[in-house]
Amino acid sequence: MQTQSPWSSGDSQTPGQVVIGAGQPQVITGQPANQQVIYVQAPAFKPSPNYRHISYIVIAIGIGLSILISIMAEISGFALTFITNSMCCGSLGIACIADAMYYNDKSNWEQQTGSDTTGSTIGMIADIVFAIACISMALLFFVIS
Repeated sequence: MQTQSPWSSGDSQTPGQVVIGAGQPQVITGQPANQQVIYVQAPAFKPSPNYRHISYIVIAIGIGLSILISIMAEISGFALTFITNSMCCGSLGIACIADAMYYNDKSNWEQQTGSDTTGSTIGMIADIVFAIACISMALLFFVIS
């Protein structure tokens, strides 16, 4: 003889199903085993004007010109150290502004793809703060000379 719980209504269950409740039964069935899960990866961030590459070019030109003018000034006897220092700091400030523009584009792209924008926002703020410091130092060197 099969024992039956007092809350069951005597309905027979099919294997693989669970019946919940006696008033309105809800049936929970298992998930079919032949389903495939496809993961779609978001495309890589590739901006059309890559401001980060532009910032590298600005840094290279600024430091290169600063060194070149400094060497030429030493050879000719002119004292242009303040101007070359101003050029170097100014180019770093402009490069930081270009890098902040890169982070702004990246943050917008991350918002469109649903990614976290915390890293881009922190990078953009740090670039802006460093740009202000570099440009103020460049102006200070320029005013002193």
